[in-house]
Amino acid sequence: MNQPQPSADRFVDSLRTAYLELIESKAVSISVDQGDAVTVVRVEPAVSGAPRLQLQMTGSIGELFLDDLDPFEVDETSPEDVEEFATFTQALVDGQLELVFRKTLHGWRPAAVEWPGGQWSLPGNPGIVGLLFRSRREKVRGYG
Repeated sequence: MNQPQPSADRFVDSLRTAYLELIESKAVSISVDQGDAVTVVRVEPAVSGAPRLQLQMTGSIGELFLDDLDPFEVDETSPEDVEEFATFTQALVDGQLELVFRKTLHGWRPAAVEWPGGQWSLPGNPGIVGLLFRSRREKVRGYG
């Protein structure tokens, strides 16, 4: 009888697949800490300024942190989330990820990440100030 993979395994497999060449060339390292209730996956770059990635899974729900941004929620039981996660990590590896910033009363704040064929929004409302200004985009530094 086929049993489904335990939580986080599908996401860990996606990370390892996307980062395979970078792991082999030592441009990044991946560590997986599996506890009783939480699995934590960390991707640490060897290149200064390249993004760090951390995935914290509790059951089938996880929080994905890109550097110091607020987390994106991912659900291992959602085929859409699994597909988006795979395309997100591949876009990050390929250097196709962009941060979208919105103007607020306190300056520019990250509002979303975008990549070819996908987008994840960060929590928060742009407010009236954000509606008056165009968003600003910044390419996420690659690992090369």
